[in-house]
Amino acid sequence: MQYGIELATGLLGLFLALPLIALRRSRPANAWLGLFVVSVSLLTLAFPVYSARPDWFGLFDWPLAGIGPFFYCYVRGVTGLGNARRQGWHFLPLACLVAALVYGRSQMSGIGLLGWLLAGSGLLFQTLLLGFQLHAAGYALAALVRLAQYRRRLRDCYSSTGRRDLAWLTWLCIVFITLLVLWVPSNLFGGVWGVLLIGGRLLTLYFVGWFGLRQTAVFLPPLAADPGLPPAAPAITVVRAAPAVALPDDAAVAIAPTAPPAPAAGPMPDDVAPAEHDKYARSGMTDGVSELIGSRLARRAAHERDHLDPDVKLTDLAERIGTSPQLLSQYLNHVLGLNFFDYINGLRVAEVQTLMRDPANDARTLIDLAFAAGFNSKSTFNTSFKKISGLAPSAWRGRHARTSAPIG
Repeated sequence: MQYGIELATGLLGLFLALPLIALRRSRPANAWLGLFVVSVSLLTLAFPVYSARPDWFGLFDWPLAGIGPFFYCYVRGVTGLGNARRQGWHFLPLACLVAALVYGRSQMSGIGLLGWLLAGSGLLFQTLLLGFQLHAAGYALAALVRLAQYRRRLRDCYSSTGRRDLAWLTWLCIVFITLLVLWVPSNLFGGVWGVLLIGGRLLTLYFVGWFGLRQTAVFLPPLAADPGLPPAAPAITVVRAAPAVALPDDAAVAIAPTAPPAPAAGPMPDDVAPAEHDKYARSGMTDGVSELIGSRLARRAAHERDHLDPDVKLTDLAERIGTSPQLLSQYLNHVLGLNFFDYINGLRVAEVQTLMRDPANDARTLIDLAFAAGFNSKSTFNTSFKKISGLAPSAWRGRHARTSAPIG
């Protein structure tokens, strides 16, 4: 019975890998996910196939050293980091294992190779198995770190993250790590451990089939604060130019790229940490630029109200006020102490509170008011509202409805 389920699971995985790899031209990251699924499938097929044909031992074992790097490269690809040739060092263990398997099979049969590995107490086999487990687990943990970094960058660039947060991929990481934990007792003891391992593999295929086939890479503009990315090329300062956005009063002034300014002489201000100073040493942010960005942001928030756009992005707002995403991000982080996500959703919360105070909206539901203010996710609305006001939306409405906003 168990052999049949393992065989069906492995074949299902191979079938699922085909469309993933076929989509590699339009979605390059999917090729890595397809190779990950192939690895899971072949390792699932290994036990039932070897039980029926022990002389085939070694033909299904090469994914042991590739499953972790394949998964990690997919996470890099789908989070916009890419996989250049320099990432090839991740596959050195895989090349070594393939070479060892080819050499072993050239010297003896599959049955002989298996007997050699299990000779004595089987210590060599157990050591190799544990080593490959730790190798794959290291890549799964590295993938979790990359996803955490990605989410921090995501909140700097987008006002709505629900469709981009890759929560499913975090859960897949957890399932993958659980599979690695179950793998050792399953191989050593079988029984219920084997059943749990099969269940974990089916769950992996569910995640890949339901989410992976639809997932595309998310574009994140490179910011000066992004670790491991090249700095955004042009430094920024204030120059006379044609306006990028038509605005009153200062419409003849645009915030545009120019040559990098010379380093300021004298000691750094006490309130600027060395790391932060280095991070933005070439950004061109000056007091004049900061004031101009602040005035344009305030004007747009009051009149154009960009926050009502459910999917407004950092790049959109930067273009509308005539600056770069790098400078706008720096202003939000260092002058307002907010990332882009919190800045826009703070404006949306204020918009909802204004709508709640209007008696004409008494019959409208909270989620209706949230959508009218630019939110497109109930969970983001509830979380942002409580974070800013200290109260749940319903509690705030009950306390403050029909009251006027404070003056000043």
